[in-house]
Amino acid sequence: MANTDLGRNKNLDIDWRARLQVMRANKDNFFPDDMGAKDILRPLKADRGIVFQYQPSMFIAYSATYDTQQFQGTNYPLHTFMMSSPPTLPVQAQYTASTQEEAKYLLAMMHFLKLSTKANFGEAAVRSGKFGAPPPVLEFSYLGPHGYDRVPVVVNDVNFIYENNVDYIPVEHNIIKTGDTFVSAFKTQTTSEEGATTNNAGEAAGVTYVPTDIQFTVTLMPQYSPRRQRRLFDLDQMRKGGNIGFI
Repeated sequence: MANTDLGRNKNLDIDWRARLQVMRANKDNFFPDDMGAKDILRPLKADRGIVFQYQPSMFIAYSATYDTQQFQGTNYPLHTFMMSSPPTLPVQAQYTASTQEEAKYLLAMMHFLKLSTKANFGEAAVRSGKFGAPPPVLEFSYLGPHGYDRVPVVVNDVNFIYENNVDYIPVEHNIIKTGDTFVSAFKTQTTSEEGATTNNAGEAAGVTYVPTDIQFTVTLMPQYSPRRQRRLFDLDQMRKGGNIGFI
């Protein structure tokens, strides 16, 4: 089912579509104020991340861990509660791109999910002072307060299926300056007045192709901080329908 405006409960002013967003405190690392019109993540800036185009499929399994005590000569073991674990959230979704705007959104979404699995590392991270920072904690929302309400998650894995039986559409983006550190297989070209063509080794083309129909899965793992668990978790309130945000 497509997540169009028909998927909104306007009487209650609830947008229940699935969303995966950067936390507000980390917004500038993904969507700075000086982001250009052709920056690859620009289509996601207004929502701080992804709004799923179609309703995703999810399989949810709650679990509790018990330690089993065995007693000699008895018929039944004793199970001692150890801990409860929130479910991993496997999200399976589809995206279709029939316009240039949808294709740009798809490219931005794929890039965003890739970035969400990366840590700050290397000499550039040392120069920026961000070295050692792990992949970001995101927020997943879907269905309403008793569904998934800004659940803090980390991206465990992302899988895309590039089908060979669908069309691919070109997406324009900024020309990438690679300098002398990397020579792209998709170099830009300059044509002289005489008609001679020269490859620009220090630049990568400003076009990338994306499929018009793609299936993908994202595995999300809840990441509640110890402070939030200690200060805000309240089982009595959860029984009454409160304490939303915990799953």
